[in-house]
Amino acid sequence: MKIIKVKWIDSNFRSGWALYHEVNEVEPLAMGEAVGFLKGENEEAITLIMSTGDNRSTLGSLTIPKPSIIYRKEMRLK
Repeated sequence: MKIIKVKWIDSNFRSGWALYHEVNEVEPLAMGEAVGFLKGENEEAITLIMSTGDNRSTLGSLTIPKPSIIYRKEMRLK
């Protein structure tokens, strides 16, 4: 499996109550960054697996919409 590094723009969520004037007109977007094993991709999205086990098990997956991706690079192990 390929190992890739991805940086993407993500939604920003504020939890809890706030007064109307405490919320910006447009809240800043969040930036995400991850390194993982590329499980698959199609025209819409890519899916990374964060960890793999010796019995072909996986731990954690992340699917990112392609329009949100601003940087993508294949990593090479030395």
